[in-house]
Amino acid sequence: MNWVTRAQELLRGACTPWGIKASLVEKDNYGAIFTRDAVMAGVAGILLEDPVIIEGMKKSLFHLKDLQGKQGQIASNFTVKDGEVASVSFGTLSPKVDACTWYLVGVGLMLKEGLLDKAAYQASVESTIALLDALEYNGKHLIYIPKGGNWADEYIYEGYVLYDQVLRAWGLALLAPIYDQQEWSDKSQAILECIRTSYTGRQKPYFYSSFYPGGVFDKFDLAAHALAGMIMEKDEVFFDKSLDWIFEEFVANNLLPPAFYPAITEQDTEWDMLSKYHLFDFKNKPHHYHNGGIWWIWLGWLAITLASFGKKASLQRLAKNAFNYLDNTPQFNFEEYLSADKLRPCGTAKLCYTATGIIFLALASKSFDFSKLKK
Repeated sequence: MNWVTRAQELLRGACTPWGIKASLVEKDNYGAIFTRDAVMAGVAGILLEDPVIIEGMKKSLFHLKDLQGKQGQIASNFTVKDGEVASVSFGTLSPKVDACTWYLVGVGLMLKEGLLDKAAYQASVESTIALLDALEYNGKHLIYIPKGGNWADEYIYEGYVLYDQVLRAWGLALLAPIYDQQEWSDKSQAILECIRTSYTGRQKPYFYSSFYPGGVFDKFDLAAHALAGMIMEKDEVFFDKSLDWIFEEFVANNLLPPAFYPAITEQDTEWDMLSKYHLFDFKNKPHHYHNGGIWWIWLGWLAITLASFGKKASLQRLAKNAFNYLDNTPQFNFEEYLSADKLRPCGTAKLCYTATGIIFLALASKSFDFSKLKK
């Protein structure tokens, strides 16, 4: 079965005159145009050189720029009804800071390919970067993220969350040479140095998910590690060992790495807080959703990072595990995630997140050149 063709068709079907919708299923708010979902789908379009998806990315970024807040904030998502913007959300339970960082990454990648007008986005980019500098507040290069402030919006980590620092560093690194801003390049490197020094230690073979006054959240965060490959150098020893740990802990045992590990269970002190923190209904049962569910989008980014770091054996085993599952699950309909305990497709179907991740997995397994994603 040609999973890339199916995934590409799904992404094309989600493209509208207003941008790329999160899903073809109109459930909850999945019919909205989400910044992070649209940008990642747009990355797939860039890699595939698909004009329909690239145009969807252009429309997404244009309208996000048009809806930008006065302080530079980028909407988490917006909905369209009868040809007009019906609602704009900058975050419901908390502000979605990664809308800003994914926007910078998206604009940077499109400009790098000559697919946007550089002058048309300069003021918008500068405003968003200034906002992130203000959120940093203390000049120490890291942003403090509230609970629910990024993609894992019903998970309970907060503080100096690694995932958000990685995205900010990547966006700045992409945009600095385009706009000839050495200050942005220097900031990206300063963030990277903070990651090296502040997220390691205490016998964990991977970077911490976050830290905060008085504590560390030391569960493994796959998204942060998968995306860190976009900014980490190949001689980064600790990160290289972290990639090896992911392989040894999961892939070598024929397991697909979950979003967060280990899952929070009813016996854990965090359970009470997690079980009460949700928007529509409670999804974070152990091994489900953010709480240890397996997300195709992060498997895809991990595959790109493994390819970029020359981890061919790890990559091929990951791809084999992933596509064996797909080929033996005829009812699969691009559901949001797999439950890590039963490997059941769960969540909203026909999701662009999932289609994008599968495209990334397939391209990485074929020795694709991902240099377009680097600064």
